[in-house]
Amino acid sequence: MKDLIIECKGIKTDQYFIPPFELREGEFVVVCLYSGPCFDEIKKQLTDILTGRVHRKNVKIYKHLTFAEPFAESFFRRIFYPVTVGSYLKKNADVNNPIVSKIFEIDTFTKKDKMKNLETSQKKRISLSAVFSRTKNIVFDMRGEGALQFTKTLELVKDEIKSEGAAILIDWVADLRNDCSKFIAIEWLLDDEELRKIRNGSVKLSQMY
Repeated sequence: MKDLIIECKGIKTDQYFIPPFELREGEFVVVCLYSGPCFDEIKKQLTDILTGRVHRKNVKIYKHLTFAEPFAESFFRRIFYPVTVGSYLKKNADVNNPIVSKIFEIDTFTKKDKMKNLETSQKKRISLSAVFSRTKNIVFDMRGEGALQFTKTLELVKDEIKSEGAAILIDWVADLRNDCSKFIAIEWLLDDEELRKIRNGSVKLSQMY
């Protein structure tokens, strides 16, 4: 049996429950939170726990995950001094790692291309490559990726964790239920009316920590 990276015995609040799961080396686990206004807040809290920023007593972390942050730049920088692919990688990646050169084989951009001119999916793969150049254990999302583009991103992730490492995708749809090592879905403990109040903001979302 491969090394255990994360052991989650379940995360429960008075409003929802994320079932128990384990993450082992080589595994690609999908945690589905489903779409809606609560997605971003629950994803943030869950990411904080999985990366070790926040301790949760029933989540044991043997190896910390790193979240692949989406690329962002200020309005001023975007207009007057836009970030290039090369400068982003130089700042955020171990440029001596083979995955940095591999990303230019997967996509058609060059080091001189400006990040602001790339598709969301391309920027996602660049940020993932930067993280993978420093660690093999990651957590990520697919925000902004269309159905026709995310396949290439998933192939990159699965290829990188084949021999070592592991990945958790925090997603909002169940499309990958049969294309992952384990599929975990949030379970709401509220009736339809209570859930509607959570979604429209009239009732506050309960916190994991």
